Amino acid sequence: MATNTRKSVALVTGGGSGIGRATAVRFAELGYSCVVADIDEQSAKETLGMLQTPGIAVQVDVTMATSVEAMVTAAVQRFGRIDCAFNGAGTEGSYAKIADHPEEEFDRVMGVNAKGVWLCLKYEIAQMLQQEPVVSDPARWADKPDVCRFRGVRGSIVNASSQAGLVGHPYNSPYCASKWAVLGITETAAVEYAKDGIRVNAVCPVVTATPMLDRIKAKLPPHLRGQDYTKFFPVGRIAAPEEIAEAVCWLCSDACPFTTGEHLKIAGGM
Repeated sequence: MATNTRKSVALVTGGGSGIGRATAVRFAELGYSCVVADIDEQSAKETLGMLQTPGIAVQVDVTMATSVEAMVTAAVQRFGRIDCAFNGAGTEGSYAKIADHPEEEFDRVMGVNAKGVWLCLKYEIAQMLQQEPVVSDPARWADKPDVCRFRGVRGSIVNASSQAGLVGHPYNSPYCASKWAVLGITETAAVEYAKDGIRVNAVCPVVTATPMLDRIKAKLPPHLRGQDYTKFFPVGRIAAPEEIAEAVCWLCSDACPFTTGEHLKIAGGM
């Protein structure tokens, strides 16, 4: 079992904007080398330019197995392993009641948000299974009882779900379905690979100040446009992407070695 004497490596999908970009930036601030992946390669390169640590930008379509596999291969060819991954790529879809929703929109949103997470897990986990477990600070755990001792991890993964994966949202059935699916996929992967030293968790943020929110506002039914989102949250504001990024990086860190199969709601008191 190795000790961590080198720079850890983080892979972020959806890294070209919003929560993904903020997460890549935060990983880099914490000293991680970063693989910034996005379907928009130019936006991934823009994020890469914000980082102070080594990194690469990769174009990826998370709905295609060959593209996801190529992304993981590129990461390993450049850095040798993947210690952490944030599967943040997603789409908001369109807005209508179920009876009026186009079937192809359901398939598209599920393809990106649910199948995309599943494919990323498939290839990230396959890579992590080949890696030696790493203990970053053996002395910290040396005097703990055997049942609690931190034995090292092969990798830690966080998936992007949503508060819409916890409760229903009108006009948004494909998105809700996809984000509920992410939680099921997350818990299943966590159970399957816990003994292999791979942790899998999810974050469930609420409305966050990202380009996706701007697109959502433009797509809402007319009677819902212009609503004040801040009134829904006891803290009196919506989330900043950097606040979600902090939670992702914490879940990926050695601060919570016993945490797997969990989802963290980030909802400003809602």
